[in-house]
Amino acid sequence: MLNSPENYRSRADDVSAEASVIAAEDGLIRYIRQHAELAERSGYEIPADWRHQSQYHLLLALGRRHTPAPRPKGLISMPARLCYSNSAQYARDHQDQGLLYAEGFALTLDFYVSHAWTVRPDGCVIDPTWGDEPGRAYVGIAVADPELWPFDGGGILQDFRSLLPLLRDGFRHNALADLGRPLADRLPRG
Repeated sequence: MLNSPENYRSRADDVSAEASVIAAEDGLIRYIRQHAELAERSGYEIPADWRHQSQYHLLLALGRRHTPAPRPKGLISMPARLCYSNSAQYARDHQDQGLLYAEGFALTLDFYVSHAWTVRPDGCVIDPTWGDEPGRAYVGIAVADPELWPFDGGGILQDFRSLLPLLRDGFRHNALADLGRPLADRLPRG
């Protein structure tokens, strides 16, 4: 029955859960923006012809919101603190399902952390590193080019050797996938 209390309650819970995810994502975007503003005020001169001033600017320009989702049954957590190589390996092992490596920032408990995960074609996250509960919010880039995936353990946006050319030159054509929702960065500055 459509109007039963059970159905009404689950629809209300779904709306509440979605609003909670959006609020967590908005907080994460504010966090990234604050770090971009700090980079701008740092006094370091970035050449004018560089694509991005910092990894934070890169994420604000190219990042997408990826939707937290329950872990698939049977997925056993991969080693803690190795999210970059865990996610690259999991994406490679599940390319037949359309999974891609993704990297950016996530909110877990009450902490914003640089992190990597995999993202499905529908923009939902499969996080092979964190336990049974996914992060509360994920903002990052989905990398379509497996040659860029960091199997060695360093993140694309965290390892200076991989980040520097991306800040200077940007990504190669078709290196990123347009998965997830736009940042829709309508938040007031400050």
